[in-house]
Amino acid sequence: MEKRIVALFSAVCILLGALLWRTMEVGRRQETQALQRAHTRVLTVGTSRGVIYDRNLQPLAPSDERLVAVVAPCEAAMQTMTALFGKDTAQQMLLRGAPCLANAETAAETPFVRTFSVPVRRGDSALAAHLIGTLNSESHGTCGIEKAFDTLLNGFGGSLSVRFAVDAAGRVLPGEAKEIIDRTFKSKGGVALTIDTELQRITEAALQNSRIQSGCAVIMDVQTGEIRAMASVPLFDTDAASPSLSPFTNKALGAYSVGSVFKPLLAAFALEHGVKRSFSYTCTGTCQIGETQFQCFGQKAHGKQTMKEALENSCNTYFIRLMQEIDETAFLSFCETLGFSRAIALCDGLSCSKGSLPAARDLLLPGERANFAFGQGKLLASPVQLLSVYQLLATGLQTPPTVLCGTVDEHGALQRETPFAPVRRLKETTVRQMRTLLAASAKAADTVGAGKTGTAQSGIFEAEKEVCRTWFAGFFPAKAPRYAAVILNENGVSGAVDCAPVFGEICRSLP
Repeated sequence: MEKRIVALFSAVCILLGALLWRTMEVGRRQETQALQRAHTRVLTVGTSRGVIYDRNLQPLAPSDERLVAVVAPCEAAMQTMTALFGKDTAQQMLLRGAPCLANAETAAETPFVRTFSVPVRRGDSALAAHLIGTLNSESHGTCGIEKAFDTLLNGFGGSLSVRFAVDAAGRVLPGEAKEIIDRTFKSKGGVALTIDTELQRITEAALQNSRIQSGCAVIMDVQTGEIRAMASVPLFDTDAASPSLSPFTNKALGAYSVGSVFKPLLAAFALEHGVKRSFSYTCTGTCQIGETQFQCFGQKAHGKQTMKEALENSCNTYFIRLMQEIDETAFLSFCETLGFSRAIALCDGLSCSKGSLPAARDLLLPGERANFAFGQGKLLASPVQLLSVYQLLATGLQTPPTVLCGTVDEHGALQRETPFAPVRRLKETTVRQMRTLLAASAKAADTVGAGKTGTAQSGIFEAEKEVCRTWFAGFFPAKAPRYAAVILNENGVSGAVDCAPVFGEICRSLP
């Protein structure tokens, strides 16, 4: 019995001794770590976020890079520091002695000074800024693609830091190596858009060269429905004193009065339902519908008009008469099918404004029916919705517009989205006729390709003058269309003056 008690006592003593030793070891380790932390300094060179690519996996965001120098100030580094930052700054760094970061113009790599390339999310060369969107101070997306894919892009984020050994005063210890801590700083993961960098650059240049101060241009591949370019003006200025001075608004997604760019859709529907291209009407400049008098621009009397001439001259009264040849309720349903009065999603989390259509009961009123015939009244639509219309006029097919090509993994491999299947909505015979009619209309507007101008009353007045939304919508080439395009000026003179030249410059600049 005694032996058992002695053995048990010995075992307890051993366990207590092991526990005490373990406690002391943990304490020593924590003390060592605390001492190390007190004698090290970590500098964060930069943080990163997933990449936003174009369709060819060319980065759109980040769009630029800057050089950041990590400096361990000492006498041996003075020559390099002076060359990079100037003598005065180098002297100040040396006096402080603490490791520091500084922007650099040229690269350097020495034991004491090393530069790192840090991505700039939206630099001077950024493209598609309104589509890409912005970040807040916590690196979360506030609008555009940055917001729509915030979780995915932050999931591919990382950081780059450098740890230095320092003395009690925080000065760099000579001869001690620095440690570079790279936490997936330059992951290739992110999202790929359908944007084509070259076409985006062409579109932005055409807008900047134009008289449009507030508006947009959008380009679509008519075979796939993929958006190839989307540009808005004015460009966003991150240094503006007041956001109201430089609104970050993607105007391609807003809803506006449409005007005459709507007329070709009515023409196509009429052709589809048995009305002949030769259908004619004699325009006297005005017409009385119910209690309202409608007029062509400037009350100009166009005389006898066929469909071709009415599109070339943008004759309002012809299309008011043409509306009487069709079932307006069926036409309204057709417009709804095409996406009018519906928020079209370009990808999850990014949609255009739904705009509005007149209700079926509205069209029982002769005045409302007349307004609808030439794209006015209660009709509001976004440039993206009109882009889908001109895809239809160019091909007879409709594919939901999209800006998403797919997602990209951390190794840079693209996982493509499943493409949408096109739906035929116009007969081939109608399409051929519309291509011919719109080619003549574009020629009348002194531009290339095929399309239609528009000038719409907005109901908004500035200095007692009504603001007009001016447009050009079309496709090119006219005979074998590749792209559809919509150009908008929020406060313009006419579609022919403001927007058709932008369309022409884009077409002529294509490779």
